[in-house]
Amino acid sequence: MAALALVLAPLLLLLAIPAAAPARATLPAAAVGPTAGTLGCRLYFNDAGTGSSPTVWQDTFTLTQSPAEPKVGDTVTVTLTAKTGPDNGPVGLNAGDVPVNVTLALEGSLSGSATLRMSSYPARAVAPEAPLGPITATGTYFAAAAGAATLTVGRVTFTNASATTHCSAAGDRDHKAAPAPTSIVESFTVGGTGTATPPPSPSASASASPSPSLPPPTTNAPPPTTNAPAPTATDEVDTPAQPFGPKSVKLNCKTLSSLSSWTATHTLSMSPSNPGRGAKVTVSLKFSAGPKSGPVPVGAGDLVPKATVKVGGVGSGTVNLQGPAYGAIDANAILPGATLTGTYTTSQAGLVSLTVTNIVFDHPQVDTECNAGADPVTGPAATSIVAKFTVKSRAATGDEGDGGGGGNGDGSLPTTGEGGVTALLLLWSSAVLLLGVGLVVVLPRRRGIPRS
Repeated sequence: MAALALVLAPLLLLLAIPAAAPARATLPAAAVGPTAGTLGCRLYFNDAGTGSSPTVWQDTFTLTQSPAEPKVGDTVTVTLTAKTGPDNGPVGLNAGDVPVNVTLALEGSLSGSATLRMSSYPARAVAPEAPLGPITATGTYFAAAAGAATLTVGRVTFTNASATTHCSAAGDRDHKAAPAPTSIVESFTVGGTGTATPPPSPSASASASPSPSLPPPTTNAPPPTTNAPAPTATDEVDTPAQPFGPKSVKLNCKTLSSLSSWTATHTLSMSPSNPGRGAKVTVSLKFSAGPKSGPVPVGAGDLVPKATVKVGGVGSGTVNLQGPAYGAIDANAILPGATLTGTYTTSQAGLVSLTVTNIVFDHPQVDTECNAGADPVTGPAATSIVAKFTVKSRAATGDEGDGGGGGNGDGSLPTTGEGGVTALLLLWSSAVLLLGVGLVVVLPRRRGIPRS
């Protein structure tokens, strides 16, 4: 027994000694969880309306921040994880179809909000009614003041080109317009004394949330003529852009009264992908092949591909994209692929969306218009070709201000003039010669290629 007492005594002594500072620093930064939680969700088509198809999302959540005990002036990285993710709906999804955005409320000594993102989700293709898979969404906030503070998960948004799902605390409500704070709450203390000035930003978040319930976007405009704030030494981390594609897209096209479909692989991207305010961003749309030409050859230089891109999120307006004119095209030939470019000037910090609303094949006599509408001319509809990128709160650097690419650079689209009596006669003669069918045509507004 004496020998046993000698063995246990050192062990008890070790257990009684408080952990030293170095050992404490190695502790995980998890502040909440893993803990089981339940959220309520609603589906919003094109992110409009009050939502429908209420569902329940039960999962195991963990909220962490690093450093775990921030001090005044720190830029803190926050991560929310979910073990299984919500269940998919009745339609299968491809990998990356549903980016995730999480809105956090900062309270106590801190105020404002932070946005966490997982730009590519799910990680793999998911069958209908199956769990979408684990979530890891990350973002930052600035610790501006000392004292007790809290981080509360307010809303989780799953964005998709055609349908968005908003989730908040359990229960059925309009989770987009009236989210209720969840029970995922971290309490902590910001060390140090006094306050610190964060980098210029519309909020405490790394970048603004894309939700329409936040302050409305400002009108897109050229860079301000007043002296813009210089880039700050402390800046947000780069936020990965969300380009579209390469992905197959089916659109409808119309030439005069002739309707047809067009399927091609489209890619929509932007450069730079994480610019500052006042930067000139080049927007590029690439498609693998155009639609089919009509029964008459098209002369070299007569056909020019153009596109309209709508700017949303914290920007507004439209961007004109244009590609090089086609060479000579044989009758009934598939048009070659093309790359269309234009420029857009950023204005406000936050998430910007780019949506292709119309693609036009411009011809001196007759236009062909392609979009997602059943009748692309009388009932046009925006396509599913949507890309997103984040504008930082700092001012644009010199390189970003120079921009690049084609287009008119002012974020607007040129208009085409009315054809007058001469163009009307040309249109009627072209309709009879190329299409060989009887048409009822009002004074033409567009021009384009004949279609078979």
